[in-house]
Amino acid sequence: MIRWLAAPMIAAAAAALAACSFSASTGETTVSKAQVQDQISEKVAEQAGSKPDSVTCPGDLKAEVGAALTCQVTGGSKKPYNVNVTVTSIDGKTVNFDIVQTVGKEAVAEQISQQLTKQVGRAPESVTCPEDLKGDKGETLRCELTDSGETYGIDVTVTSVSGGDVKFDFKVDDAPK
Repeated sequence: MIRWLAAPMIAAAAAALAACSFSASTGETTVSKAQVQDQISEKVAEQAGSKPDSVTCPGDLKAEVGAALTCQVTGGSKKPYNVNVTVTSIDGKTVNFDIVQTVGKEAVAEQISQQLTKQVGRAPESVTCPEDLKGDKGETLRCELTDSGETYGIDVTVTSVSGGDVKFDFKVDDAPK
């Protein structure tokens, strides 16, 4: 029986987009896909020094608090990465929203699996995460590890975001579910 352990900080390569807030004026029930993509592109250019090759969002952003989209940014030598866009408030015709880079759920699972392999000498059968990890200090995600017919929970917590790197710790539950 292998004892799965907690791990030290892991740095996940992410985009050079720190959490930021934006506003867009709208008289409609949505902020257009084009407006959201333009805001993301401008902020990436501001923080990274050059505009991304493309920003792709799946649709318009609903003008209601809590509405969210996941958009993809590509450009330069970096791999494509996702950003989460969430409406934080509405003031008349102005929709305020936050944009936060994310680390893909597959990348988080892979990093956890790699770290556990280093610690115990072999990889677990699988590590899965239900969603992308928001690259904002203090954000958490609950993933699962499966091995030898047992399933363990994993708590993932972002410890820092700096220079485009999202660092996180994780802790595997002491006992299976």
